[in-house]
Amino acid sequence: MRLVYFAGSLMLCACASAKDASHSHPLDRSVLALTFEETFAVSPSFYNSANAGSGRWKTNFAFGIQDPSSKLAWQTRTLRPNAELQYYGDPTAGTGSVEWKPGSLALIAQSNPYQADPRTNAMPYLSALITTQKSFQQRYGYFEARITMPVGKGLWPAFWLLPAYKILKDPSQPQPQQEIDVMENIGKNGEYYATVHHAIGTPTQHDGERIEIDRVDKPHDYGVLLTSKWIVWYLDRHEVRRRANTDFHDKAYMLLNLAVGGQWPGSPDAATPFPARMTVQRVRAYALKPGYTEP
Repeated sequence: MRLVYFAGSLMLCACASAKDASHSHPLDRSVLALTFEETFAVSPSFYNSANAGSGRWKTNFAFGIQDPSSKLAWQTRTLRPNAELQYYGDPTAGTGSVEWKPGSLALIAQSNPYQADPRTNAMPYLSALITTQKSFQQRYGYFEARITMPVGKGLWPAFWLLPAYKILKDPSQPQPQQEIDVMENIGKNGEYYATVHHAIGTPTQHDGERIEIDRVDKPHDYGVLLTSKWIVWYLDRHEVRRRANTDFHDKAYMLLNLAVGGQWPGSPDAATPFPARMTVQRVRAYALKPGYTEP
């Protein structure tokens, strides 16, 4: 879910196939120790400036003006450089677009019912973003979420990692930006993308791969193993992609979101189903156990 997306700059490689996943390397869970777990068994807690340390899930980006009373606070709830069309709602301020049921949280994209509210900057769609920026950050380890995606033109669900140290003051300006996309989808069934964005020069260098999958509108576990040497992507805990880790060595936090529109997926059309739901059943992170040896 690139913070600064340059059209046509995503370098795509030959696609991997989920059909062959059973023959790929399975995740070695014996070297992992659980450090974060969200199963949505109880209603999730959302962070805002008032409850400070008690909210687990933050619902806006780390860049920009964080004071919700600012006229520019809406800029932390969309990605202007991508020309996205959604405002990420705030469940603590009456503009949320999530649906909790015991065992899952749905991030919902819909027509913005609050367009007249200046807080939303009249964005045409309302959707949802959750991040662990304030509650959980970790250097290296395995990060995983079980997700069911919506399908339809203009929908852009994603599960990604950002380095905790780097907070962009103005994401509208081109700049190097590290990022790992565990998965992204642009509204199409049968595929998703696994990408690393390197902070080497400007514009950012994107190394992405299209991964074939049976159905994205069925639940799957999307994961990435991050070590000092490797970035390894997993689908249902079987390896589907591997790249050398050249520059992602800081603590990272997790983000899950459902964007609408933008330069990559394009705008929704009359056939796009709204409300659209990206359902998250669990989110977990694991540290590498002491004595872990790089393969």
